[in-house]
Amino acid sequence: MFVVQMSGVPGAGKSTVAAYVGRVYGAVVVDYDVIKSAVLDAGFGLGESTRAAYEVMYAQSRHVLRQGRDVVMDSPCFWPRILDEGMAMAEEYGATYRYVECQMADLKVLDERLKERVRLRTHRRGVGHPPVDVGDELEDGEVFYRGATERVQRPAGDYLQLDMERPLADVLPEVDAYLKS
Repeated sequence: MFVVQMSGVPGAGKSTVAAYVGRVYGAVVVDYDVIKSAVLDAGFGLGESTRAAYEVMYAQSRHVLRQGRDVVMDSPCFWPRILDEGMAMAEEYGATYRYVECQMADLKVLDERLKERVRLRTHRRGVGHPPVDVGDELEDGEVFYRGATERVQRPAGDYLQLDMERPLADVLPEVDAYLKS
């Protein structure tokens, strides 16, 4: 079994890679944005919805592992606890821990992706446009993304960083090689 911890800034391609791993390897993808959007829809506030969504993501991932299935946790991984939980649950269930970070430096390409994707309530609407629940006030997207990139938590070693500006056909074989190693 494996636990794949996705990581990266919003719009970098985490969910695309997670969906690939789910489809090809039969892993269950637990998507933080789906959970948080549902929690917001249930009437929870922004701050409490973040905490609740992560707790649900951890609980659901453990539930999947108890069933003997591989799991992909699809979230930005901005806080140490997210990293710690992923590694702890892999150890708890005797699963291999894998960490995949999707990187995207070109803000123009990132902005196009954010504007074109099927958007959940928690998704950014563009590089300078926060999610709908945060408000309509524009923010400096370059400052936001630079800060977000600096907040990404990484394990001490053995992780994969993907340059998501490259075509998926070039990136996905790296994912396969990493998961099979």
